[in-house]
Amino acid sequence: MGRYSLRKHSIKLGEVDAEELRNLPYVQKENSGRNAALKAAVKKSTKNASDSDSDTDSEFSLVSVEPSTTAVILIEFQHEFAGEGGEFYSNCKPCMDKYQVLENAEALMKQAREAGCKIIHVPIAFAEDYKELEGKFMDKEENSAYGVLENIADHDAFKESGETADFIDSMNPVDGDLICQNKKGLCAFYGTDLDDLLEKNGINTIVLGGFLTNCCIESTMRSAYERGYKVVTLFDCCCATSVEAHEMSFKHSFEMFSIPTTSDLVKFSS
Repeated sequence: MGRYSLRKHSIKLGEVDAEELRNLPYVQKENSGRNAALKAAVKKSTKNASDSDSDTDSEFSLVSVEPSTTAVILIEFQHEFAGEGGEFYSNCKPCMDKYQVLENAEALMKQAREAGCKIIHVPIAFAEDYKELEGKFMDKEENSAYGVLENIADHDAFKESGETADFIDSMNPVDGDLICQNKKGLCAFYGTDLDDLLEKNGINTIVLGGFLTNCCIESTMRSAYERGYKVVTLFDCCCATSVEAHEMSFKHSFEMFSIPTTSDLVKFSS
């Protein structure tokens, strides 16, 4: 990186004033009016934030998309995360409840479907013995597995043979929807047919919602951005295993690789 200093990447936001904050790398200059819910969530304020906008529910970006070239990609709305009794349901519940994730995602899905968008469901599921993970995610020096996918195996979660890997009722596919096949990792593109589905259907814009914000959603968002898709991420349709993880992901990463917004601010134009 030559003489470029990393100091401003690691500086705490509280140590700089509003003018310096707006000049930090990757901080966009026109986003001081983002949604009040997000501003409260990430505890972000600047000198020129006014009393009038602190009590409103505006303004994430209003995003207009063309339905014929847009796919809504819904990642892992499955019982393990989103259904009562699922292995990780209790972890996800606070975030789901705070932002009404399931209600918003269902409403957005139906609205997008009616507008003519392609709906793509992306489940994850493994064989009974998790053979797909064999030999992967290993610390060879310690001869032990690590990371989030190994954690899934440790909890006997997302087995193809179990009902908890099924979609929750409110987010079940219907005729005309597509189901992405063979997701065994974090990114919805890796090892799957997602790219083919998008190409065959003439898609250039994707709208992302699902689980987990800081894991599969973020991995998919980054890959989609690098592939040249227009990427829209839905703050109130994504969920992590903690409210803090969800909020911090949107605060620190999502604006670099997507257009963050909320479900009510997506306009399906034609």
